[in-house]
Amino acid sequence: MNNASFAKNAICAGFSLLLCSLQPISAQARSPLKGAAYVTSWFGGSVSVIDLATGSVEKTIPVGIHSHNVALRPDQKQGWVTNNNAGTVSIIDTQSNAVARTIPTGRGPRHTFFSPDGKEAYVTNEFDDRIEIFDAQAGASLGVVKVGSMPHFALVSGEKLFVSNFGGGDVTVLARAKREILATVPVGAGPLGAGATKDGKRIYVACHNANHIAVIDAEKLQRIADIPTDAGPVQVTVAPNQTFAYVANDGAGSVQKIDLAANKIVKTISIAADAGSHGVGFAGEGRWLLITNTGANSVSIIDTETDEVIKTVSVPKAPEGVAVKR
Repeated sequence: MNNASFAKNAICAGFSLLLCSLQPISAQARSPLKGAAYVTSWFGGSVSVIDLATGSVEKTIPVGIHSHNVALRPDQKQGWVTNNNAGTVSIIDTQSNAVARTIPTGRGPRHTFFSPDGKEAYVTNEFDDRIEIFDAQAGASLGVVKVGSMPHFALVSGEKLFVSNFGGGDVTVLARAKREILATVPVGAGPLGAGATKDGKRIYVACHNANHIAVIDAEKLQRIADIPTDAGPVQVTVAPNQTFAYVANDGAGSVQKIDLAANKIVKTISIAADAGSHGVGFAGEGRWLLITNTGANSVSIIDTETDEVIKTVSVPKAPEGVAVKR
C-alpha cells in the first residue's frame, strides 16, 4: 500500500470512528432496569419491595387491611399506602422500608395523589363520597371536600384536582386553592384510574364498566373523545415521553398502548385471560413498564421499545397498586 492509500484509509477509519462515537446511546444504556418497586397486596395486608435490578422481592412490609394503592411523595422519601378496609394510610419511610406512622382517614380510602410541590396529599374516601386533604410533610389533616359518588382516584393537573367517581360515572373538578367545585364532567360507567399530560391539557380516565378511556379537555372541562379498550380498564398512565399512554385491563388480562395524537389503541399486550391486570408504573425514564396482575399474583415488566413482557415477578396475593422509586 502506498503512502497516499494508507493516509486515505486512515482518514476514513478515523471518520467512521467519529461517526460511531456520535451515535445516540441506546435507550437501554440510558435507562437500565434499576430502582425499587413498591407493590400492595389486597389480601396480604402488605407492601412488597422489589429490587428491579435483580427482579426479586427484597422485603415485605406489613401495613393495614386491604392495602389498595401506594403513592410516593415527590421527594420519594415516603410511600403512602391506602388501607381500604382499615380506614387508614400507612406511611412508609423509603430509606428504612418500614412503616413510620399510620394516620386515620375516612371510610374506604382508595388512592393518594400529591401536589407537585409535595406539600399536600389528597386521599379519596369512597364510602364517604369525599376527599381528605393532608399536610404531606406533617401527615395532619387539612380538611375534607365532598365530591361525587364513590370517589376512587384523585389527580392533580396544574391548579385543578380531578376526582373520578366510580358510582356516579363522572369526574369532579376542583380548584385546589379554594377547594371549590368547578365542574362535574360525565365520562362513562365506572371511572377508576386516570392520567394526564404534563402540559395539563388532557386528562385520560379509565372507565371500567364502559370499556373505554374518556378524554377530557382540562381547560374547557369537557369530555372530547372516548377510546375503546379491552374489557375492564382500571388504570391509564401517560408515558414520560408524552407520546403514548398505557392502560391495564383487568377484565381481559391485557395492557394496551394508546397513541395520544390519534386517540386510538395501537398495540395490545396480552398477559393472561385471568391475570386481572390492574396497576401501572414506569421505571427507567419510561423504558420499563410495570403492571400488577391481581389474579396472577405477579408483576409483569414490559420493555416499552418492543412492548413485550421481559420478566415476571411473583408477589403476595392480589397485588393492585405499584409505585417506582428511582
